[in-house]
Amino acid sequence: MENYYFTLEIISPTNTEVHSIEWIEIESPTGSFLVGPCHSPLISIIKQKTSLLYKKTNAEECTLSIQKGVFYVKDNKAVALVD
Repeated sequence: MENYYFTLEIISPTNTEVHSIEWIEIESPTGSFLVGPCHSPLISIIKQKTSLLYKKTNAEECTLSIQKGVFYVKDNKAVALVD
């Protein structure tokens, strides 16, 4: 059976959140990209003063405004280190 979701961990200086999500859209300095389940490993800088958009497995779409950060994906887990 295919995975239709993966884990997103959002780590800030004051908080850590873990969500089960269907996809996340990231804006890097060179453009936007979408990450879904079973995505190939990658690492990227998140564009300054932007938003992360993601869809939880309960169909709720969420937006998180951030100042700066780094994003990576590995082993069906995404991590956003944000300020």
